[in-house]
Amino acid sequence: MATPPLRFVARAPRSRFGRVLKWMFWSVALMPPLLMLATCGGLASFVLSDDEEVAAGALMFGTGLLGMLWTVWLLGTPLMGIFVLLTRGKQIVIEQPPPSA
Repeated sequence: MATPPLRFVARAPRSRFGRVLKWMFWSVALMPPLLMLATCGGLASFVLSDDEEVAAGALMFGTGLLGMLWTVWLLGTPLMGIFVLLTRGKQIVIEQPPPSA
């Protein structure tokens, strides 16, 4: 019975462009939720203000900013994820012939 050849499969390292895209993906995936929390925490004192105009302005600003952050997060993460997958290193297959007995 013939033994199958020994096969080793690996990936080449990412290019510099691929590494930059991977860092951009992680920043797009992690920064908007952190900024959303910071926005909610930072606007609390203004929204609870006694002045109605200040409270209304803070609510409008917060709503617009949270909408932009949600949009960037929900559209940017899948798009950047696709780019990260497309910039992976090439697959390398190394085969060693079976030992002759």
